[in-house]
Amino acid sequence: MSISDELRDASLRYECPNCHRPIIRNGSWFKAVSNFRCEACKTKLRLGYSAKLALFERHGKALGA
Repeated sequence: MSISDELRDASLRYECPNCHRPIIRNGSWFKAVSNFRCEACKTKLRLGYSAKLALFERHGKALGA
């Protein structure tokens, strides 16, 4: 299964597992990035393929895609 391009311009929400602050970026950003830091708590986060797939699927269902 592949990550959909339909949500590349949509704002997706990912919650930092450490401080629970929302990280809101375009789908294209989440699709391209694998490591980043939470701006709130500075924790280094890794977003693997399965986590990205789940993120896109969750947002796709919410939008009815």
